[in-house]
Amino acid sequence: MTLSGNKRILVIAGSRRSGAFIRFLDSSPEYNVTGVYMEKGRDDLFSDLRLETIPLVDDWREFLKKGECEAVLDLSGSPAMAGKIKNEAEPLGIEVMGEMTANLIWSLLRAAWARDIFDRLLSRLDQSWSFDEILILLLESARQLSSASSGVIFLGKKGNISDKISWGIAGAECDDALSRIKDFSRPEKDFYENHGHTLYLPLFDGGAPMGGLALFDAKKDDASDGVTELIQNKISSIIIQTKALHKTIKLSNVDGLTGLFNHRFFHERMEKELYRAQQYDLNFSLMMLDIDDFKKFNDNHGHLAGDRHLKSMAKIMRFILRETDFIARYGGEEFAVILPEAPVEGALIAAERIRKAVENQNFGEGLRSTVSIGIAAYPDHGVKKNDIIEKADKALYRAKGAGKNRVCVHGDRD
Repeated sequence: MTLSGNKRILVIAGSRRSGAFIRFLDSSPEYNVTGVYMEKGRDDLFSDLRLETIPLVDDWREFLKKGECEAVLDLSGSPAMAGKIKNEAEPLGIEVMGEMTANLIWSLLRAAWARDIFDRLLSRLDQSWSFDEILILLLESARQLSSASSGVIFLGKKGNISDKISWGIAGAECDDALSRIKDFSRPEKDFYENHGHTLYLPLFDGGAPMGGLALFDAKKDDASDGVTELIQNKISSIIIQTKALHKTIKLSNVDGLTGLFNHRFFHERMEKELYRAQQYDLNFSLMMLDIDDFKKFNDNHGHLAGDRHLKSMAKIMRFILRETDFIARYGGEEFAVILPEAPVEGALIAAERIRKAVENQNFGEGLRSTVSIGIAAYPDHGVKKNDIIEKADKALYRAKGAGKNRVCVHGDRD
């Protein structure tokens, strides 16, 4: 069969895939659908497809005789109809594209659709998307292409799964389904009897397994090997590129010495946290910390000891604070911490724990140090970013002026 040159085609519709076929052919520069014949009683299908721009044919035999097409695509699914078409078309030199050709075109259609979905997704990726958001979109794309009712995508290995996102299946059922997969590095079908056709596809990074995709109640026609392989490759590729993008972003936002976020990214996060608090009527606290007499510490013990001190400060704060708290090196020996949804009282407790931990820390060879901390909160002490930062900074310097090694809250008396 020839698949090139603007071939004029009559489509004999009837199967459930007819609409998708017609759309594909009509949008392709290689084909020109000059007519569609549908059996009586199926006009509603044509109307639903909204393909009124393509003419309906009342008598397909007369259409062939008029020379309106060079080929007939038989999607009737009827052996009797196939025989009739062959008898009429072949004497006229009109090519008949039957079930085998239809299946080939269907495979091309679905592959083109899959590539388009993932290519459009890839073109939209930017640094504002979280990794979870990317996984949600990848899972939804895979569900759509396989006509699956539910699914799960994850990174990690069996027994050590991370970044898991699911849709339509959750909790114990999701864990039970994944436990039925024998080997996370190999594809598997029909592994979970609680659902219909199930499909598992491993995801790879440079040949090494990095995670997997499980789909439930997928339609076998829509989950052919060619399409599932394309899904597997595209999702793996997008995850790899997303990881690289996030790594680049992280490097540009992180202080090289302490591994904490830097001054520039702190201001970006403050704006986002302020917007979130305003939108959802939440509160948050800001903590500004400064190592007491750090210049004297450096002068007496050297800059290498000073660097170790800064790294130790970062470790202490990571250990004490919540995972949701944002810690940044604000500059020099000064640090800033955003505590989402934390009132002043909660921030004060966390600050005191940090102050005591620093006071009791051995910074090497018996070296000791202290830290002063200032706290301000939204909306108690301000509703604008610069106001909150300024008030936390003033509270910090009030702590310094009051003797250091202490915590002060904006507005409180010593």
